[in-house]
Amino acid sequence: MAFIKTDKSLILGALGIVYGDVGTSPLYTLGTCFNNIALSTSNILGVISLIFWSLILVVSTCYVSVFLNANNDGEGGVLALLGLLKKTTKVYRILFYIGIFGAGLLISDGILTPAISVISAMEGLSVISADFSHYIIPITISILIALFFCQRFGTQKIGFSFGPILLIWFIVISLLGLRQIYLHPEILNALNPYYAWQFFINNGFTGWLILGSVFLCITGAEAMYADLGQFGKTAIRLGWFFIVLPSLILSFLGEGADLLTHPDHISNPFYLSAPKWCHFPLLFLAAFATIIASQSIISASYSLARQGILLGVMPRLKVIQTSMNHSGQIYVPRINVIFTIGTISLVFFFGSSSALTSAYGIAINAEMLIMTILVIYFAYEKWHWSALKIISVFSFFVVIDLAFLSSNLFKISSGGWIPLAFALLCLLVMITWRKGIVLLQHAFQQKPDHRLSILPGQTGHVGQLLADLEAILITNTYDHSGACFLKYFDNIHMKPRHWLILTVLIDSIPRVEPKNRSVLSESPLGASHLTLHFGFMETINIPAYLSAINQQAILPFKLNLQKCLYFIEDIAIVPACQHAKKAKLFSTMFQWQKNWFIFMFSNTSSSLASLEFLKLPKDQTIMIGTYAEL
Repeated sequence: MAFIKTDKSLILGALGIVYGDVGTSPLYTLGTCFNNIALSTSNILGVISLIFWSLILVVSTCYVSVFLNANNDGEGGVLALLGLLKKTTKVYRILFYIGIFGAGLLISDGILTPAISVISAMEGLSVISADFSHYIIPITISILIALFFCQRFGTQKIGFSFGPILLIWFIVISLLGLRQIYLHPEILNALNPYYAWQFFINNGFTGWLILGSVFLCITGAEAMYADLGQFGKTAIRLGWFFIVLPSLILSFLGEGADLLTHPDHISNPFYLSAPKWCHFPLLFLAAFATIIASQSIISASYSLARQGILLGVMPRLKVIQTSMNHSGQIYVPRINVIFTIGTISLVFFFGSSSALTSAYGIAINAEMLIMTILVIYFAYEKWHWSALKIISVFSFFVVIDLAFLSSNLFKISSGGWIPLAFALLCLLVMITWRKGIVLLQHAFQQKPDHRLSILPGQTGHVGQLLADLEAILITNTYDHSGACFLKYFDNIHMKPRHWLILTVLIDSIPRVEPKNRSVLSESPLGASHLTLHFGFMETINIPAYLSAINQQAILPFKLNLQKCLYFIEDIAIVPACQHAKKAKLFSTMFQWQKNWFIFMFSNTSSSLASLEFLKLPKDQTIMIGTYAEL
């Protein structure tokens, strides 16, 4: 019985986190599909048939049945897959660029989803009364501002309600759909794929273009793969097949059934297919559902950003832990500002959910195609599938992805360029950062005797303090030797009673087993060198792990963590001398990329950022100034 209860709680949690996006697609999908085609019985049956088979073939067959099996120690998503692939192969470099472009698309999704979800819910105001139409944009913006403002407080206090609210949402849209199906049972003919095929025959190229709008019914499928680590395959699959899929099918069938006799309801099929008496409560329920959908993708974007930071492809932005009990609940202030400005700008610029769909569909479509490519290579490299098996399983998925993408490409000029441009910017940032870090590592290796200085405000009787205390010298990702710290001790002619060189390494797995966490070795500099391994989904807390290591007694001496001093570097990058600029090593980046990297490094990788990143106590941390030439 305990196992059953655990499964139920996971399914309920998955409803609130995983299915918020795809679960609110009935709000805007069908109305968008009929923007450019006649509202006839055959077209209604054809569009509903396309929606039904998209849910079955793409989400149920592709993502739920196949993709969930491709994971990195239980974690899904673009960066999780990249971490598993062999980095020595030539193909990896291509896949790396494709993958981080997909990561950029997912981050752009964090801007698009709140905009389209909330505004589509608020458009129910115009159904209640035309006089309320001019309130749609102001209320939408107010909700979005409140949503992003509350990110700093975390979702721990309200997170427990996400699942039950979405469960109520799915029950309500199922009942509304069943009511219309009962009144107009002929809509069930749409389950026959013949009507989907006939739709293309009747509408030709125009019907092909409508695929881009049909695609909106499956947006959010990528979220179930990205959130795999939180709930596991079983809970996600059970939630989809027993709750979400039936509810979506009934809702879309109900909207189509209503349009068969009330074609004038096409202005807002979701709200107008419901009885008038429930428009107000339905509006409030839709508002809650879309806020939850928005929160889910925002949280996923924060998690992706943390993965990127730990894996070394993004600048070390400030990440705030908003919950003491759940490591996944984080807040990234700078990304939150970007999301707030971007989302509100989209609402102002487009003004309606139907206009926003042009930008929304192509971002998710391209992201899904990238995910398919990565999973194919994963199947080849990790599952050791033969070429014949890969072609037989994935060729159908690729054809569907390309069919949707070919239709969505025609939306680039009407707004689809926005997420693509944002993703390209993310790609450029990640490539520049990654190359800059490599150059910085070479700079430290070539010239280890950097100029040192203790930062202002940290001077005084440091030398006398060191003689009686223990020092923990935390190396950075550019130089693991700790030589600059030892040079500092030589400069002040004083050494601590004990010192420990500490290096933090991020492995390409979500979490590291406790037995593999720490490796102790002797440093050539005459000190003990402790290397701590972490996964890209873990929160790093150096004092907590040192306390655990103290209990294991693996160090040659026991650390007094209440009195020890932590040393970290504060690195300044200065322009390289003329001969260094001409060296072959530095020809791997354009000068503007170097300047951009220096700007990003100076604004994100300060010693204070490292202090917060490693959870070091401020009153026990000393920052040592050093420089590197680029």
